[in-house]
Amino acid sequence: MPSAVETVQAWHDAVNARDIDAALACCRPDVVVGGPRGDGEGHDLMRAWLQRSGIELEPQEPLEERDGRVVVHELARWRTANAPAEVPSQEPAETWVVFETAEGLLSAVRRYETPEQVPAP
Repeated sequence: MPSAVETVQAWHDAVNARDIDAALACCRPDVVVGGPRGDGEGHDLMRAWLQRSGIELEPQEPLEERDGRVVVHELARWRTANAPAEVPSQEPAETWVVFETAEGLLSAVRRYETPEQVPAP
């Protein structure tokens, strides 16, 4: 079974390669997808988000599991017209993503706009 860090790295690799099926293979069927617009769950939601956003994520430090989560400071680039209104599509923006895993798969992926928004474990 892969570690949390290995799972998060595999998901990043798939997302950045725009291989949505490989990204979904890293996720539980009931994966929680969260962000400024709220939480939802499931592969269909993850697929729709990845297709709509065209997001690319570049971790800004080595991935490390702490307190059962992998919290990653990222540079995000949205490659579609559906980028958040405050983010120019081609310009990178800082974001913080909290990944949770269970049994070697992602159980939650939640994006925050500032480090202060990241909830304590």
